[in-house]
Amino acid sequence: MFATTFLGHQGWLFRTDKAAVIVDPLLCEEFGGIHALDYRVFPPRQWTPEAFPKLDAIILSHEHDDHFDIPSLAKLHRDIPVYLSARSSFAARTILEQMGFTVHALAPGHSVRFADLEVTAFTGDHVGVNCGDEWDTLPFLVRSTEGHGSFFSMVDITITQAHVEWAAAKAMRPGLISWTNNALDWSHMADYLRERVEGTQQCFMTMGMGHKLIEQTWGTPQGMVMCAGGFAFTGDKAWMNERVFCVDTEQVCKLIGNVYKKEKFFSGVPGQTWTLKANKLASVEDRAPWLGTAPRSEWPTRGRGGGTPRDFTPATGTLAYDREKLEHGLAELAGTLVGGPLFRALSSVLDTECGDRKPTFAFVLRTDGAPVTYEYAPTACAFVPATASPDSYIAGLECFASDLAAVLAGEIGAIALTFGRSRVWHHLAGRIGFDPFSEMHRVSHPLRKPAAYLRTYERIWHSQRDVPPTLGH
Repeated sequence: MFATTFLGHQGWLFRTDKAAVIVDPLLCEEFGGIHALDYRVFPPRQWTPEAFPKLDAIILSHEHDDHFDIPSLAKLHRDIPVYLSARSSFAARTILEQMGFTVHALAPGHSVRFADLEVTAFTGDHVGVNCGDEWDTLPFLVRSTEGHGSFFSMVDITITQAHVEWAAAKAMRPGLISWTNNALDWSHMADYLRERVEGTQQCFMTMGMGHKLIEQTWGTPQGMVMCAGGFAFTGDKAWMNERVFCVDTEQVCKLIGNVYKKEKFFSGVPGQTWTLKANKLASVEDRAPWLGTAPRSEWPTRGRGGGTPRDFTPATGTLAYDREKLEHGLAELAGTLVGGPLFRALSSVLDTECGDRKPTFAFVLRTDGAPVTYEYAPTACAFVPATASPDSYIAGLECFASDLAAVLAGEIGAIALTFGRSRVWHHLAGRIGFDPFSEMHRVSHPLRKPAAYLRTYERIWHSQRDVPPTLGH
Protein backbone atom coordinates (compact mmCIF):
# COMPACT_ATOMS: atom_id res chain seq x y z
CA MET A 1 0.00 0.00 0.00
CA PHE A 2 0.93 3.68 -0.43
CA ALA A 3 -0.67 6.17 1.97
CA THR A 4 -0.60 9.98 1.98
CA THR A 5 -1.69 12.05 4.99
CA PHE A 6 -2.21 15.81 4.70
CA LEU A 7 -0.68 17.73 7.61
CA GLY A 8 -2.18 21.09 6.69
CA HIS A 9 -1.06 23.99 4.46
CA GLN A 10 1.54 22.13 2.34
CA GLY A 11 2.81 19.45 4.70
CA TRP A 12 2.53 15.72 3.91
CA LEU A 13 3.41 12.35 5.40
CA PHE A 14 3.91 9.34 3.12
CA ARG A 15 3.85 5.72 4.29
CA THR A 16 4.15 2.21 3.00
CA ASP A 17 4.33 -0.96 5.08
CA LYS A 18 8.10 -0.49 5.22
CA ALA A 19 8.84 3.26 5.41
CA ALA A 20 7.52 6.70 6.32
CA VAL A 21 8.72 10.10 5.10
CA ILE A 22 7.49 13.56 6.11
CA VAL A 23 7.67 16.55 3.74
CA ASP A 24 7.61 20.21 4.85
CA PRO A 25 6.26 19.54 8.33
CA LEU A 26 4.28 22.22 10.15
CA LEU A 27 3.89 20.60 13.55
CA CYS A 28 3.16 23.80 15.50
CA GLU A 29 -0.12 25.66 15.22
CA GLU A 30 1.58 29.04 14.83
CA PHE A 31 4.20 29.68 12.18
CA GLY A 32 5.65 32.58 10.18
CA GLY A 33 7.95 33.81 12.95
CA ILE A 34 10.78 34.62 10.54
CA HIS A 35 8.55 37.32 9.05
CA ALA A 36 6.93 38.28 12.37
CA LEU A 37 3.54 37.24 10.95
CA ASP A 38 2.49 34.43 13.33
CA TYR A 39 -0.16 32.73 11.22
CA ARG A 40 -2.19 29.85 12.62
CA VAL A 41 -2.73 26.66 10.67
CA PHE A 42 -6.17 26.56 9.02
CA PRO A 43 -8.31 24.55 9.49
CA PRO A 44 -7.32 24.03 13.15
CA ARG A 45 -6.00 20.59 14.02
CA GLN A 46 -6.38 17.93 16.69
CA TRP A 47 -3.23 15.99 17.53
CA THR A 48 -2.66 12.60 19.15
CA PRO A 49 1.15 12.82 19.33
CA GLU A 50 1.66 9.47 21.04
CA ALA A 51 0.38 7.80 17.83
CA PHE A 52 2.77 9.73 15.55
CA PRO A 53 4.57 7.29 13.25
CA LYS A 54 8.27 6.49 13.17
CA LEU A 55 9.98 8.44 10.37
CA ASP A 56 12.74 7.39 8.01
CA ALA A 57 13.43 10.87 6.64
CA ILE A 58 12.46 14.54 6.67
CA ILE A 59 12.23 16.26 3.28
CA LEU A 60 12.40 20.07 3.06
CA SER A 61 11.38 21.35 -0.38
CA HIS A 62 12.70 24.87 0.19
CA GLU A 63 13.63 27.50 2.73
CA HIS A 64 10.45 29.57 3.05
CA ASP A 65 9.24 29.39 6.62
CA ASP A 66 5.85 27.88 5.81
CA HIS A 67 7.89 24.83 4.71
CA PHE A 68 11.09 25.29 6.71
CA ASP A 69 9.72 25.87 10.21
CA ILE A 70 12.35 25.68 12.94
CA PRO A 71 9.92 25.29 15.90
CA SER A 72 8.31 22.33 14.10
CA LEU A 73 11.66 20.75 13.32
CA ALA A 74 12.64 21.13 16.98
CA LYS A 75 9.92 18.57 17.84
CA LEU A 76 11.48 15.86 15.67
CA HIS A 77 14.14 13.38 16.78
CA ARG A 78 17.61 14.34 15.64
CA ASP A 79 18.46 10.86 14.43
CA ILE A 80 16.02 11.30 11.55
CA PRO A 81 18.03 12.36 8.47
CA VAL A 82 17.05 15.62 6.80
CA TYR A 83 17.06 16.02 3.02
CA LEU A 84 17.19 19.74 2.25
CA SER A 85 16.80 21.36 -1.16
CA ALA A 86 20.30 21.62 -2.59
CA ARG A 87 19.38 25.10 -3.84
CA SER A 88 18.71 26.47 -0.32
CA SER A 89 21.19 28.75 1.43
CA PHE A 90 24.06 27.65 3.64
CA ALA A 91 22.14 29.30 6.52
CA ALA A 92 19.43 26.64 6.34
CA ARG A 93 21.91 23.78 6.30
CA THR A 94 23.97 25.34 9.10
CA ILE A 95 21.04 25.81 11.49
CA LEU A 96 19.85 22.25 10.89
CA GLU A 97 23.32 20.98 11.76
CA GLN A 98 23.40 23.20 14.84
CA MET A 99 20.10 21.64 15.88
CA GLY A 100 21.76 18.21 15.68
CA PHE A 101 20.38 16.87 12.40
CA THR A 102 22.39 15.06 9.77
CA VAL A 103 21.71 17.00 6.57
CA HIS A 104 21.82 15.67 3.01
CA ALA A 105 21.42 17.73 -0.15
CA LEU A 106 18.32 16.90 -2.21
CA ALA A 107 19.34 17.79 -5.76
CA PRO A 108 16.87 18.26 -8.64
CA GLY A 109 16.87 15.32 -11.03
CA HIS A 110 18.06 12.87 -8.37
CA SER A 111 16.13 10.34 -6.30
CA VAL A 112 16.56 9.09 -2.74
CA ARG A 113 15.09 5.81 -1.51
CA PHE A 114 13.88 4.69 1.90
CA ALA A 115 13.01 0.99 1.73
CA ASP A 116 10.18 0.95 -0.84
CA LEU A 117 9.57 4.74 -0.82
CA GLU A 118 11.37 6.81 -3.44
CA VAL A 119 11.49 10.62 -3.54
CA THR A 120 12.55 12.41 -6.72
CA ALA A 121 13.15 16.16 -6.78
CA PHE A 122 12.63 18.43 -9.78
CA THR A 123 13.19 22.15 -10.30
CA GLY A 124 11.23 25.15 -11.49
CA ASP A 125 11.34 26.74 -14.91
CA HIS A 126 12.87 30.07 -13.87
CA VAL A 127 13.50 31.16 -17.47
CA GLY A 128 10.14 30.71 -19.14
CA VAL A 129 7.95 31.31 -16.06
CA ASN A 130 8.02 33.93 -13.31
CA CYS A 131 8.14 31.81 -10.17
CA GLY A 132 8.61 34.78 -7.83
CA ASP A 133 11.22 34.15 -5.17
CA GLU A 134 10.84 30.35 -5.25
CA TRP A 135 14.40 29.91 -6.48
CA ASP A 136 15.28 27.00 -4.22
CA THR A 137 11.89 25.27 -4.39
CA LEU A 138 11.90 21.65 -5.57
CA PRO A 139 8.72 20.09 -6.95
CA PHE A 140 8.74 16.40 -6.11
CA LEU A 141 7.37 12.93 -6.82
CA VAL A 142 7.01 10.30 -4.09
CA ARG A 143 6.30 6.76 -5.25
CA SER A 144 6.03 3.21 -4.04
CA THR A 145 8.76 1.21 -5.77
CA GLU A 146 6.43 -1.82 -5.52
CA GLY A 147 3.89 -0.10 -7.75
CA HIS A 148 1.19 0.77 -5.23
CA GLY A 149 1.00 4.45 -6.05
CA SER A 150 2.60 7.88 -6.23
CA PHE A 151 2.14 11.51 -5.25
CA PHE A 152 3.22 14.49 -7.35
CA SER A 153 3.47 18.09 -6.11
CA MET A 154 4.67 21.27 -7.78
CA VAL A 155 4.84 22.84 -4.29
CA ASP A 156 4.83 26.60 -5.09
CA ILE A 157 6.12 26.34 -8.66
CA THR A 158 4.11 26.79 -11.86
CA ILE A 159 3.61 23.51 -13.71
CA THR A 160 4.94 23.08 -17.27
CA GLN A 161 4.98 20.31 -19.86
CA ALA A 162 8.51 19.38 -18.83
CA HIS A 163 7.48 18.79 -15.21
CA VAL A 164 4.78 16.34 -16.20
CA GLU A 165 7.18 14.54 -18.54
CA TRP A 166 9.77 14.27 -15.74
CA ALA A 167 7.18 12.81 -13.36
CA ALA A 168 5.85 10.43 -16.02
CA ALA A 169 9.38 9.12 -16.57
CA LYS A 170 9.46 8.00 -12.93
CA ALA A 171 5.90 6.69 -12.55
CA MET A 172 4.08 5.06 -15.45
CA ARG A 173 0.66 6.37 -14.34
CA PRO A 174 -0.26 9.29 -12.06
CA GLY A 175 -1.48 8.54 -8.56
CA LEU A 176 -2.40 11.50 -6.37
CA ILE A 177 -1.73 15.02 -7.61
CA SER A 178 -1.40 17.98 -5.26
CA TRP A 179 -2.72 21.29 -6.59
CA THR A 180 -1.48 24.46 -4.89
CA ASN A 181 -3.76 27.44 -4.27
CA ASN A 182 -1.64 30.46 -3.45
CA ALA A 183 -4.17 33.04 -4.68
CA LEU A 184 -4.72 35.96 -2.30
CA ASP A 185 -6.54 39.27 -2.48
CA TRP A 186 -4.23 42.26 -1.95
CA SER A 187 -6.87 44.99 -2.38
CA HIS A 188 -6.69 45.80 1.33
CA MET A 189 -3.25 47.31 0.66
CA ALA A 190 -4.10 49.69 -2.17
CA ASP A 191 -7.08 51.82 -3.20
CA TYR A 192 -6.37 51.23 -6.90
CA LEU A 193 -6.73 47.44 -6.58
CA ARG A 194 -10.26 46.11 -6.84
CA GLU A 195 -11.49 43.28 -4.67
CA ARG A 196 -10.61 39.92 -6.19
CA VAL A 197 -14.11 38.45 -6.42
CA GLU A 198 -13.25 36.11 -9.29
CA GLY A 199 -10.61 34.12 -7.39
CA THR A 200 -12.61 30.89 -7.16
CA GLN A 201 -13.45 30.88 -10.86
CA GLN A 202 -9.85 31.68 -11.82
CA CYS A 203 -8.54 28.87 -9.61
CA PHE A 204 -11.03 26.44 -11.18
CA MET A 205 -9.86 27.41 -14.67
CA THR A 206 -6.16 27.18 -13.79
CA MET A 207 -6.63 23.82 -12.10
CA GLY A 208 -8.59 22.64 -15.14
CA MET A 209 -5.73 23.55 -17.45
CA GLY A 210 -3.25 21.76 -15.18
CA HIS A 211 -5.48 18.70 -15.07
CA LYS A 212 -5.71 18.67 -18.87
CA LEU A 213 -1.93 18.89 -19.20
CA ILE A 214 -1.43 16.01 -16.77
CA GLU A 215 -4.13 13.87 -18.38
CA GLN A 216 -2.88 14.38 -21.93
CA THR A 217 0.80 13.87 -21.08
CA TRP A 218 0.67 11.32 -18.28
CA GLY A 219 -2.82 9.92 -17.73
CA THR A 220 -5.86 10.32 -15.48
CA PRO A 221 -4.95 10.91 -11.82
CA GLN A 222 -6.43 8.77 -9.06
CA GLY A 223 -7.27 12.00 -7.30
CA MET A 224 -6.32 15.68 -7.07
CA VAL A 225 -5.93 17.34 -3.67
CA MET A 226 -6.03 21.12 -3.23
CA CYS A 227 -3.67 22.52 -0.62
CA ALA A 228 -1.86 25.71 0.47
CA GLY A 229 -3.45 28.88 1.80
CA GLY A 230 -3.75 26.86 4.99
CA PHE A 231 -3.42 29.66 7.50
CA ALA A 232 -5.50 32.26 9.28
CA PHE A 233 -4.78 35.50 11.12
CA THR A 234 -5.51 36.19 14.78
CA GLY A 235 -5.64 39.16 17.14
CA ASP A 236 -5.48 42.61 15.57
CA LYS A 237 -4.99 41.04 12.11
CA ALA A 238 -8.10 38.82 12.23
CA TRP A 239 -9.95 41.28 9.98
CA MET A 240 -7.74 40.09 7.10
CA ASN A 241 -9.35 36.63 7.18
CA GLU A 242 -12.35 38.15 5.41
CA ARG A 243 -10.31 40.20 2.94
CA VAL A 244 -7.28 38.13 1.94
CA PHE A 245 -8.63 34.65 1.15
CA CYS A 246 -10.35 34.90 -2.22
CA VAL A 247 -10.67 31.23 -3.24
CA ASP A 248 -13.28 28.78 -1.95
CA THR A 249 -11.36 25.52 -2.47
CA GLU A 250 -14.39 23.36 -1.71
CA GLN A 251 -16.31 25.16 -4.46
CA VAL A 252 -13.38 24.74 -6.87
CA CYS A 253 -13.41 20.98 -6.28
CA LYS A 254 -17.17 20.89 -6.81
CA LEU A 255 -16.87 22.82 -10.08
CA ILE A 256 -14.12 20.66 -11.52
CA GLY A 257 -15.85 17.52 -10.26
CA ASN A 258 -18.90 18.51 -12.31
CA VAL A 259 -16.68 18.51 -15.40
CA TYR A 260 -14.86 15.25 -14.65
CA LYS A 261 -17.64 13.29 -12.99
CA LYS A 262 -15.75 9.99 -12.76
CA GLU A 263 -12.72 11.54 -11.04
CA LYS A 264 -12.00 12.54 -7.44
CA PHE A 265 -11.12 16.06 -6.28
CA PHE A 266 -10.49 16.96 -2.64
CA SER A 267 -10.12 20.17 -0.69
CA GLY A 268 -7.59 18.76 1.75
CA VAL A 269 -8.02 19.03 5.52
CA PRO A 270 -5.49 18.02 8.19
CA GLY A 271 -5.40 14.31 8.90
CA GLN A 272 -7.15 13.33 5.67
CA THR A 273 -5.49 10.15 4.42
CA TRP A 274 -5.57 8.56 0.96
CA THR A 275 -4.48 4.95 0.47
CA LEU A 276 -3.55 3.53 -2.92
CA LYS A 277 -3.07 -0.14 -3.79
CA ALA A 278 -1.85 -1.27 -7.20
CA ASN A 279 -2.07 2.43 -8.13
CA LYS A 280 -5.80 2.52 -7.48
CA LEU A 281 -7.41 4.74 -4.85
CA ALA A 282 -8.49 2.16 -2.27
CA SER A 283 -9.77 4.38 0.55
CA VAL A 284 -10.02 7.92 1.89
CA GLU A 285 -10.11 8.45 5.65
CA ASP A 286 -11.20 11.68 7.32
CA ARG A 287 -8.38 11.50 9.85
CA ALA A 288 -5.22 9.66 10.74
CA PRO A 289 -4.72 7.97 14.15
CA TRP A 290 -2.41 10.82 15.13
CA LEU A 291 -4.01 13.83 13.41
CA GLY A 292 -7.47 15.16 12.61
CA THR A 293 -9.32 18.38 11.91
CA ALA A 294 -11.20 20.32 14.60
CA PRO A 295 -15.00 20.57 14.21
CA ARG A 296 -16.02 23.17 11.65
CA SER A 297 -17.66 25.23 14.40
CA GLU A 298 -14.15 25.93 15.74
CA TRP A 299 -12.75 27.19 12.44
CA PRO A 300 -12.01 30.92 12.17
CA THR A 301 -14.23 32.69 9.66
CA ARG A 302 -12.53 33.16 6.31
CA GLY A 303 -13.95 34.37 3.04
CA ARG A 304 -15.52 37.45 1.55
CA GLY A 305 -17.04 39.14 4.57
CA GLY A 306 -15.47 42.52 3.82
CA GLY A 307 -13.30 42.86 6.91
CA THR A 308 -12.53 46.51 7.60
CA PRO A 309 -8.82 47.36 7.24
CA ARG A 310 -7.09 48.76 10.29
CA ASP A 311 -4.10 51.04 10.47
CA PHE A 312 -0.96 48.98 10.39
CA THR A 313 1.62 48.39 13.10
CA PRO A 314 5.36 47.71 12.71
CA ALA A 315 6.52 44.14 12.13
CA THR A 316 9.64 44.86 14.17
CA GLY A 317 7.55 46.08 17.10
CA THR A 318 9.41 49.38 17.25
CA LEU A 319 9.26 52.84 15.68
CA ALA A 320 12.95 53.52 16.24
CA TYR A 321 15.28 52.88 13.32
CA ASP A 322 18.95 53.15 12.42
CA ARG A 323 19.22 55.74 9.62
CA GLU A 324 22.66 54.53 8.51
CA LYS A 325 21.41 50.93 8.31
CA LEU A 326 18.34 52.01 6.35
CA GLU A 327 20.29 54.07 3.84
CA HIS A 328 22.84 51.30 3.36
CA GLY A 329 19.96 48.96 2.50
CA LEU A 330 18.39 51.49 0.16
CA ALA A 331 21.70 51.89 -1.69
CA GLU A 332 21.87 48.15 -2.22
CA LEU A 333 18.26 48.05 -3.38
CA ALA A 334 18.88 50.88 -5.86
CA GLY A 335 21.68 48.89 -7.48
CA THR A 336 19.53 45.77 -7.60
CA LEU A 337 16.71 47.60 -9.38
CA VAL A 338 18.79 48.44 -12.46
CA GLY A 339 17.54 46.39 -15.40
CA GLY A 340 14.81 44.71 -13.38
CA PRO A 341 11.03 44.77 -14.01
CA LEU A 342 10.33 47.97 -12.08
CA PHE A 343 13.29 49.77 -13.65
CA ARG A 344 12.11 48.72 -17.12
CA ALA A 345 8.57 49.87 -16.33
CA LEU A 346 9.74 53.33 -15.25
CA SER A 347 11.97 53.54 -18.32
CA SER A 348 8.91 52.95 -20.53
CA VAL A 349 6.87 55.90 -19.28
CA LEU A 350 6.54 59.22 -21.10
CA ASP A 351 6.98 62.21 -18.82
CA THR A 352 3.83 63.66 -20.35
CA GLU A 353 1.86 60.67 -19.08
CA CYS A 354 2.71 61.60 -15.51
CA GLY A 355 1.06 65.03 -15.45
CA ASP A 356 2.52 67.04 -12.59
CA ARG A 357 3.92 63.94 -10.91
CA LYS A 358 7.52 62.78 -11.04
CA PRO A 359 8.08 59.71 -13.26
CA THR A 360 9.40 57.64 -10.38
CA PHE A 361 8.30 56.21 -7.04
CA ALA A 362 9.01 56.92 -3.40
CA PHE A 363 9.09 55.25 0.00
CA VAL A 364 7.19 57.19 2.66
CA LEU A 365 8.45 55.86 5.97
CA ARG A 366 6.78 56.20 9.33
CA THR A 367 9.03 56.92 12.31
CA ASP A 368 8.63 57.92 15.94
CA GLY A 369 8.42 61.50 14.62
CA ALA A 370 7.52 62.96 11.24
CA PRO A 371 7.52 60.57 8.25
CA VAL A 372 10.62 60.54 6.07
CA THR A 373 10.52 60.16 2.28
CA TYR A 374 13.09 58.63 -0.06
CA GLU A 375 12.72 59.16 -3.79
CA TYR A 376 14.14 56.67 -6.28
CA ALA A 377 16.54 58.47 -8.65
CA PRO A 378 17.43 56.02 -11.46
CA THR A 379 20.10 58.24 -13.02
CA ALA A 380 21.93 58.44 -9.70
CA CYS A 381 21.31 54.75 -8.88
CA ALA A 382 20.17 55.90 -5.46
CA PHE A 383 17.31 56.63 -3.13
CA VAL A 384 17.60 60.27 -2.12
CA PRO A 385 15.90 62.05 0.78
CA ALA A 386 12.98 64.16 -0.42
CA THR A 387 10.44 66.60 0.98
CA ALA A 388 7.79 66.32 -1.74
CA SER A 389 4.33 65.04 -0.84
CA PRO A 390 3.53 61.39 -1.60
CA ASP A 391 1.15 62.49 -4.35
CA SER A 392 4.09 64.03 -6.19
CA TYR A 393 5.11 60.57 -7.45
CA ILE A 394 3.39 58.19 -9.84
CA ALA A 395 3.69 55.39 -7.29
CA GLY A 396 4.94 54.63 -3.83
CA LEU A 397 4.98 52.49 -0.72
CA GLU A 398 4.21 53.63 2.82
CA CYS A 399 5.53 51.50 5.67
CA PHE A 400 7.58 51.85 8.84
CA ALA A 401 11.22 52.87 8.51
CA SER A 402 12.17 50.23 11.07
CA ASP A 403 10.48 47.50 9.02
CA LEU A 404 12.04 48.53 5.71
CA ALA A 405 15.48 48.70 7.31
CA ALA A 406 15.02 45.18 8.72
CA VAL A 407 13.84 43.79 5.36
CA LEU A 408 16.74 45.32 3.44
CA ALA A 409 19.17 43.97 6.04
CA GLY A 410 17.79 40.44 5.64
CA GLU A 411 16.49 40.30 9.21
CA ILE A 412 12.93 39.65 8.02
CA GLY A 413 11.62 38.85 4.55
CA ALA A 414 9.75 41.25 2.28
CA ILE A 415 6.52 39.36 2.96
CA ALA A 416 6.61 40.89 6.44
CA LEU A 417 5.50 44.16 4.83
CA THR A 418 2.51 42.74 3.00
CA PHE A 419 -0.19 41.56 5.40
CA GLY A 420 -1.48 44.71 7.06
CA ARG A 421 1.97 46.28 7.32
CA SER A 422 2.03 48.79 4.46
CA ARG A 423 0.04 50.79 1.92
CA VAL A 424 0.71 51.14 -1.82
CA TRP A 425 -0.43 53.83 -4.25
CA HIS A 426 -0.08 53.89 -8.02
CA HIS A 427 -1.42 56.52 -10.44
CA LEU A 428 -0.43 54.69 -13.65
CA ALA A 429 -1.78 51.27 -12.66
CA GLY A 430 -3.37 50.72 -16.05
CA ARG A 431 -0.12 51.54 -17.81
CA ILE A 432 2.77 49.90 -15.92
CA GLY A 433 3.23 47.52 -13.06
CA PHE A 434 4.47 48.52 -9.62
CA ASP A 435 5.58 45.66 -7.37
CA PRO A 436 8.20 46.84 -4.90
CA PHE A 437 7.91 43.62 -2.88
CA SER A 438 9.23 41.42 -5.69
CA GLU A 439 12.16 43.79 -6.03
CA MET A 440 12.85 43.61 -2.31
CA HIS A 441 12.84 39.80 -2.41
CA ARG A 442 16.10 39.98 -4.30
CA VAL A 443 17.86 41.83 -1.48
CA SER A 444 16.17 40.08 1.44
CA HIS A 445 16.12 36.44 0.29
CA PRO A 446 18.27 33.93 2.26
CA LEU A 447 20.31 33.32 -0.89
CA ARG A 448 21.26 37.01 -0.92
CA LYS A 449 21.69 37.45 2.84
CA PRO A 450 22.61 34.02 4.25
CA ALA A 451 24.62 35.37 7.18
CA ALA A 452 21.76 37.62 8.29
CA TYR A 453 19.27 34.77 7.97
CA LEU A 454 21.51 32.48 9.97
CA ARG A 455 21.40 34.98 12.83
CA THR A 456 17.59 35.01 12.59
CA TYR A 457 17.46 31.20 12.51
CA GLU A 458 19.77 31.04 15.54
CA ARG A 459 17.53 33.42 17.45
CA ILE A 460 14.47 31.28 16.72
CA TRP A 461 16.32 28.05 17.49
CA HIS A 462 17.56 29.51 20.78
CA SER A 463 13.93 30.05 21.82
CA GLN A 464 13.17 26.38 21.05
CA ARG A 465 16.16 24.70 22.71
CA ASP A 466 14.08 23.34 25.58
CA VAL A 467 11.49 21.71 23.31
CA PRO A 468 11.83 17.92 23.71
CA PRO A 469 12.24 16.06 20.37
CA THR A 470 9.45 13.55 20.90
CA LEU A 471 8.14 12.89 17.40
CA GLY A 472 9.21 10.54 14.66
CA HIS A 473 11.30 8.08 16.65
